[in-house]
Amino acid sequence: MGLFGSPKIDGKELQECLAYFEAQTRVIAFQTKEADLYNNAMVKYGNAVTENPSAASEACNAAKRLCRAATEVLRRHEEIRNVPVAASAMHHAWYVTFRANAAWASATCKAIETMAEGVHPHSLSDIRVRQRLEQLLTMRVQELVKQYQKAWRKADDEDKKFLRRLKVSAEEISKIVARATSIDATDDDWES
Repeated sequence: MGLFGSPKIDGKELQECLAYFEAQTRVIAFQTKEADLYNNAMVKYGNAVTENPSAASEACNAAKRLCRAATEVLRRHEEIRNVPVAASAMHHAWYVTFRANAAWASATCKAIETMAEGVHPHSLSDIRVRQRLEQLLTMRVQELVKQYQKAWRKADDEDKKFLRRLKVSAEEISKIVARATSIDATDDDWES
């Protein structure tokens, strides 16, 4: 144990921690890539969901993919084996984050589908009911996104604590992140 704080991580344990960090960074990179795809679709189609059937369809497809990707992120996170004890707090923090992401993605998908169904309202009472439902769904999505953002900040803090304990150079960490975030073509067909 060091004079202050946690014991030094070196040798085999350090190599296991670095391998774990790379695996976890791959999962985060995948989640980020899928979130970017969703965000790009929402920028393009989000404002027209309730007015344009084509935009509604595209937004629904993007939201459904986001939901499937959130499930895939959890699966990939759970596939990481041999989590070093030194990484357990970080691993758990990311698990909580990915669960919050999945809850948000599911609620977002339901909200977008509900708004898309409103493209052709049948009566004034249908419009009012749909507007109230959209309002409730939007409030739920906002609540879940706050939980997700809070969990992300905690996981990011755990990441930083973990990396400080490793005491490896910024250059070495940068190389690991570069390897882990260079998503190859096989990630593009993860749904098949």
